[in-house]
Amino acid sequence: MYQGRASGLCLKTWIYRKPDAGSSILKRLLPSGGAVDIEQGESVAQIESTQIRNIALVGHEGAGETTLLESMLHVSGAINRMGHVGDHNTISDFDPDEKEAEKSFYCSTESFDYQGIHFNCLDVPGSPDTIGEALTALRVVECALVCVDSTSGIKANTRKMWQLAARSHLPRIIAVTRLDADNTDFWKTMEDLRREFGNHCMPLFVPDAAAASISTVYSVLHDRDKSEEIQGIYEEVVEAIVETDDELMEKYLEGEEITETELIKALKAAFVSGGLFPVVATAAEKEIGSGELLQALADLAPAHDAIPHTVYRKDEEIPLSDVKGFSGFVYHTAADEFVTRISYVRILSGSLSAHSDFINRRSGNSEKAGHIFKVLGKEQHDVNKAVAGDLVAIPRIADMHAGDLITDSKTNIRVKETKFPVPMVSVAVRPKTRKDEQKISEALHELENDDRTFHVHSDSQTGDLVIAGMSDVHLDLMIRKLKRKHRVEVEVSPPKIPYKETITRSVKGVEYTHKKQSGGAGQFGRVFINVEPLGRGEGFEFADRIFGGAIDQVFRTSVNKGVQARMAEGILAGCPIVDVKVTLVDGKTHTVDSKDIAFQIAGKKAFEKAFLQCSPVLLEPIVKIEVQITQDHIGDITGDLNSRRGRILSSDSQGDDASVQALVPLAELQSYQAHLKSMTSGEGTYSIEFDHYDFVPSEIQKKIIARHEEERVAKAH
Repeated sequence: MYQGRASGLCLKTWIYRKPDAGSSILKRLLPSGGAVDIEQGESVAQIESTQIRNIALVGHEGAGETTLLESMLHVSGAINRMGHVGDHNTISDFDPDEKEAEKSFYCSTESFDYQGIHFNCLDVPGSPDTIGEALTALRVVECALVCVDSTSGIKANTRKMWQLAARSHLPRIIAVTRLDADNTDFWKTMEDLRREFGNHCMPLFVPDAAAASISTVYSVLHDRDKSEEIQGIYEEVVEAIVETDDELMEKYLEGEEITETELIKALKAAFVSGGLFPVVATAAEKEIGSGELLQALADLAPAHDAIPHTVYRKDEEIPLSDVKGFSGFVYHTAADEFVTRISYVRILSGSLSAHSDFINRRSGNSEKAGHIFKVLGKEQHDVNKAVAGDLVAIPRIADMHAGDLITDSKTNIRVKETKFPVPMVSVAVRPKTRKDEQKISEALHELENDDRTFHVHSDSQTGDLVIAGMSDVHLDLMIRKLKRKHRVEVEVSPPKIPYKETITRSVKGVEYTHKKQSGGAGQFGRVFINVEPLGRGEGFEFADRIFGGAIDQVFRTSVNKGVQARMAEGILAGCPIVDVKVTLVDGKTHTVDSKDIAFQIAGKKAFEKAFLQCSPVLLEPIVKIEVQITQDHIGDITGDLNSRRGRILSSDSQGDDASVQALVPLAELQSYQAHLKSMTSGEGTYSIEFDHYDFVPSEIQKKIIARHEEERVAKAH
């Protein structure tokens, strides 16, 4: 058995007392037993790398990250009054879009001091729509604070954030939130956490009561005298800590005394290595558990250099600690309400001073840090110098993207590129006014720079200006931002499917004669062509098999031009024609009336005539889709994909998670994101990539051709 001191054990002997009225003192007993008084809100004059703790608050949308951070800021004294999401006055959600929607869309940085520690906390939005924000945020912290809503439990994005943090080897501490809500049960949530993330989830602070009756949280390591239940949990936690250290385990089994210092050291080591995941009960709206959580982070969260990072010098992978010059990683960019661009940077190595130069290794541009800011939400405070490990903001750098690496001129290194997911939903946009036409390209380009999961492109085939994002909600957010920040309004429609036309049989000796006489010089051109299909993806081939002088050499090129012009226009439904070979076999030239335009027209008409004899068909793009869901939705997903003319390739499962891969026509997926959300109650996600083109079924082809003809007639009138 563990033979600790009779007075009990606590991490650094934690005692947190909420300040009395008129008092702003937080008292902490140090391991040595001495007492230190620290004023709330006290700032450190000079930030040193050893003081910095970088933490990302992550979880599912609505899990309470913003409220929890707001409560921690108030407890620390960084803010005088706690804001509330519903009142639109939190420090993190300061963007107008966030206030209106009452949820986070963008990664917000909050830098503040607490008990000699300088915290950089990132409030990471919890929606799958904003996954790009999480991907870069998790690259610049040493600790993830995973928020789990006790009212709704572990959801898809909770698992996703946990996996991303694990992939980055980040220590994770879990905050169970909203424990003051009706019908909440901390111990039921603990069961869910252990079932989902393993038995190494360890309760560190537990509630004194359930739901509305909660009034405080107890330290399992310190307050075990509060109840028999806590005493039992205490024994379990001590055993969990001891099991992570072979030497302590041997002493424990032999009945030797384990000192408090040894136990705390083992706990910290296990936390940093990912061997234990402390769990803290909170009810942030009432500031219950917020102070204890903040203290736990101050004591447990590792320093900026505690987790080994590597970079690349040429093709050699080296430890970041070997880099002596300045380097920084851009984790977020934005334009504020004054359209001033701000880049948020993690200092990887060395230091950056105000007014110093640096190089963006992506663009090759030399830039100047005119100012360096520490930020608390939208508040900015100038600093003269930023040291390794710190998170700062640099304003007025036009060409800066999330994921960029910046260095001084001598530090030529690179980092592993951030792989952003492919956007899942696309719409075509058209400016409402001519004035907007002039501004839309630049405005969309800026939005694309600030969100690496938002893409813009012009479809050369359909003529659509297409924007693509992670969901309908994501695209709606971008369209609102386009209007609010850039004063550009657009009309939205589904993008046209890039169908193509081709043939399925050959024809020989198709003739066409173009003859025009209008009083003066006429036009004459006669051609004979063979047309045959090529293999899928082979494009177009033109062969000249004219023997003798039936057609002058210069006019044979004209025939080729005419054929390709007609292929670009399409014949069945106005779609480009592909995978065709045209052979020019014969023809006739008039000594006076033959000219370039005559043989272009003859080539066009001959090809059109031949094409209609070759059993023409439409081709449609087929994409490979991978749907991520829970196991209980596999049947629904496979059935739905089959109904969309899909062909299931595979279905896999691991634990409660599952994935389905299939080949599906792109036309069947235009509303899939909303449908998937409805089928899975928001739990499902998917990604798509182009695979190949295939024949459109005849009944669907008839509808597409009929629709094209209606549009053609309407335009003509």
